[in-house]
Amino acid sequence: MNSKLVIFGLMISSLLAISASGQKVKTIQEVILQDDKSGDHLIFVVTTGEYKFESCNANFSTSGVGSVDVTGCKVTLRDMSDTIRVLAEVDLCAGAGKADIALAPGRDTASFESLLSDSSTQDSKFDCDFKAIEVK
Repeated sequence: MNSKLVIFGLMISSLLAISASGQKVKTIQEVILQDDKSGDHLIFVVTTGEYKFESCNANFSTSGVGSVDVTGCKVTLRDMSDTIRVLAEVDLCAGAGKADIALAPGRDTASFESLLSDSSTQDSKFDCDFKAIEVK
């Protein structure tokens, strides 16, 4: 009786291994958010946390390295210190995201804040070309 259970278990394991090997897993390397209204944009590398932000209207950019957390479809980038706050949340399944980028005033810089809201990350680019917004 035990040998039949072992054989049955091995058959189930083999079927699961075969079906899992046939599935292709899509790996996301970079995430780009582009604000629907301003065109401001943020790009970050999921594996390293490296990011770059550019504001189209303020002619301002900044970059750094934050921590990335991936939970299911949700990808979160965080870089928080006394001088900078970068918080981005992207839902890869829904194809939408938002970000808050803020810099405290420094010796040579004024304070700055940009809120990004991207309703469709599929058409996001790392440039200042504005996305067409469909009016319904």
